[in-house]
Amino acid sequence: MLITGSLQEFSLLEISHFIHQEKKTGLLKILASPKSPEASASTHYIWVSQGKLVAAAQQLNNQGLISLIQQYHWAGDRVVPKVAQMCPPEQPLGLYLRNQSVLKSQHLKHLFEVQLFQEVRILFQVKDIQFEFEQDVPLPRREMTGLTLPAISLNWVIEKLLILQEIFELRNLLPDNSYSSSKSEFFCNQVLHLLDIAFFHSLNFSLFAQKNSIGRLSQFIDLYYLPYDLPRSMPNQGVSCALV
Repeated sequence: MLITGSLQEFSLLEISHFIHQEKKTGLLKILASPKSPEASASTHYIWVSQGKLVAAAQQLNNQGLISLIQQYHWAGDRVVPKVAQMCPPEQPLGLYLRNQSVLKSQHLKHLFEVQLFQEVRILFQVKDIQFEFEQDVPLPRREMTGLTLPAISLNWVIEKLLILQEIFELRNLLPDNSYSSSKSEFFCNQVLHLLDIAFFHSLNFSLFAQKNSIGRLSQFIDLYYLPYDLPRSMPNQGVSCALV
């Protein structure tokens, strides 16, 4: 069964609440309307299982998670693809890599949050957006970290991003004399940058946490002024995700 519509007709809150309450399993696609000036924007894919978010990607080639891991250089460039080839087809790749000591639990938590953020950022970059929800689609185990979040948390993160965007404006952190789309792109890139900083400084912050005060969100933006370092190993940190 395929459900389609526009985010002008159905809000993300309604969609995520439907998936969460009905414990749906399937694939949510978010894409620019064909009539939109940004019609060429890529499609964003989010998979859900029993009402929970389990994976996200920008393509359907099963290479998104591997590519993301390689960006962080936590293991040799050849190690992850080689070990991934031995992953049983029924097991989430992230859990398999953790069990093989290629990754740590805190790596999976950060990867999962980045996965999801990269796919919801289109909501800030494109005004006219459509969605498609196809039920009972097979889960992409090679894109799965093995962590889950309630589908309703998509709405929580959008609420926080709207507040963060306002704080960016108030602090004059967005580029001047730019088109709205350029500012949105810059904002999303900076949030992703801040998520990395929070992780590598071993701070307990998640956009997908149900509650974050305005003060807490302001502290998150304060990370903008911290040095950005990429240590090869990090102590454990907390993000509210559950294992599949």
